Amino acid sequence: MNENDVAAAPGDDPLPRAIESPIRTISSAVAYETPWLRIRQDQIERQDGSAGTFGYVEFPYPVVMVAALDDAGRVCLVRQWRYPWGRDSWELPAGRCEAGETPRSGAQRELREEAGVTARDLQPLYTFYASASVSTQFHCFLATGLTHVDTQRDPEEQDMVATWVPLGEAVRAVLDGRIVHSATIGALLRLERELGR
Repeated sequence: MNENDVAAAPGDDPLPRAIESPIRTISSAVAYETPWLRIRQDQIERQDGSAGTFGYVEFPYPVVMVAALDDAGRVCLVRQWRYPWGRDSWELPAGRCEAGETPRSGAQRELREEAGVTARDLQPLYTFYASASVSTQFHCFLATGLTHVDTQRDPEEQDMVATWVPLGEAVRAVLDGRIVHSATIGALLRLERELGR
């Protein structure tokens, strides 16, 4: 066992969090920026004193995702072409918040725009980070008590289509590889566990 490895005693949390960062930031600079994202490049010093560079992506506002569950136990999935991947992707409705928008209000807006529904009840499901190279936290909500309205999709969402599938079928699509979007995979598995289905 390495000297830094952790062995939990019975009853202790087997996955304790580190209290202090082993990395010290020396300087930080924005290497590239658009209205949607920034790429930051930091000069760092590691625990052993060695110098390094760390680059990562920042989004200016939180990102939200919504698992909309109707009374029949179906979830809404939207299909959209993902240009960097060169393929389409089935995902839960999601997007970034706008200036001054809370994650809850951003989730309601994205749900209305992409899925064409509003939710009477919107509860936090969990928060997560999408990648070790992205600093922005993502917020996933469970939406219930749904009312259908017109969609209001953005211009880049012209190809988007929505469908409602039983939660069990969505989870099967995760397990057999039809759903490849990592945040959607995590949310659907978490939702299935939370609901005990």
